[in-house]
Amino acid sequence: MDLLLSFFIQNYVLLIMLAGITILTFFDVFLDRSKIKRLRLMLVLLFVLTVFDHLEIYTSTLAPSQNVIMFRTLLSALCYSLRPVIVMMLVFITYRKASLLITIPAIVNVIAAFSAFFTNIVFTILPTNVYSRGPLGFTPYVVSLLYVAGLFLVSFRVLAKRSFEEGAITMLLAFTASIAALLTALEYKVDINLTYGAEILLYYLYAYGQYTKRDALTGLLNRQSFYSDIEKRSGSITGVISIDMNELKWLNDNLGHSAGDKALKAVSAAFMRSAAAKERIYRIGGDEFVTLCRGRTAGEMEQLVADMRSAVSETGYSCAFGLSTDGSIEEMIKEADALMYEDKAKIKAEILENGGVLHPRG
Repeated sequence: MDLLLSFFIQNYVLLIMLAGITILTFFDVFLDRSKIKRLRLMLVLLFVLTVFDHLEIYTSTLAPSQNVIMFRTLLSALCYSLRPVIVMMLVFITYRKASLLITIPAIVNVIAAFSAFFTNIVFTILPTNVYSRGPLGFTPYVVSLLYVAGLFLVSFRVLAKRSFEEGAITMLLAFTASIAALLTALEYKVDINLTYGAEILLYYLYAYGQYTKRDALTGLLNRQSFYSDIEKRSGSITGVISIDMNELKWLNDNLGHSAGDKALKAVSAAFMRSAAAKERIYRIGGDEFVTLCRGRTAGEMEQLVADMRSAVSETGYSCAFGLSTDGSIEEMIKEADALMYEDKAKIKAEILENGGVLHPRG
């Protein structure tokens, strides 16, 4: 009973954190299921590691015996094995395309840790129940730092795509994980498990916040983000592009909403391929989109429209575009809408001139 109570008291904050995140994952409607599963697995592993850590500390206070030494060796090997795995899980969570090959260092570390039953090359528990680090005793910390390096690479990859928010968060995770690993390796009293818990919470809050800003179907920013950015970023907006997809209603009515959803995803992906990260692209209605350009010249924005139009044409679908670069943000939105409708009328006229058929809206 005393052991359980001391575990609860010493890990009170971490346990609340783990329980809270776990509960939130069961009510989350934004994060994809694969990310939720990875997150829950990491929470379970962190809880298990915390239990093993506490038991290992407890066994270190017991009178030496063969059973005590064997049990402490097992607990130490499990703790050695799990720490790098948890950092590895951070890589899997932040970079969903991570290859299973990155599990190899963790597997090697597990083998090294459990070699303590046969050799003292990593660590050993002496007959006096005293822990002794071997020549490879820093293996779990080295492997953890390898995964931290992976986190840094992920953050650089994200920053290269100009996703500064995500890059900054991933960089912070890598930095805090590396500091925790180094301080623990140097035997400073750092609650590394609490650090991991804080990192999970931080990333979850970031990811949740990102998904509430985005349209669930297309991944573009949503209408709420559009209104928020107009208010916050109006001083840096140099142009507005109004976009409307042609014949979405016909697709929905005649081929089904799945066909319409497929079309919306395709044109949205085309928009994102064409635009730089500093452009903010929003889906503000069923077939209505807006791009807010920041720090762009009129010529650059005209080229952006041309690139977006070309990318959309490659999908087999069609969109009308309107670009405005003068006036207040409200004036640019109004003018861009008017120019978009002019472009839509021009597209329809060209279809008829070329002998095509316009689908009725129904």
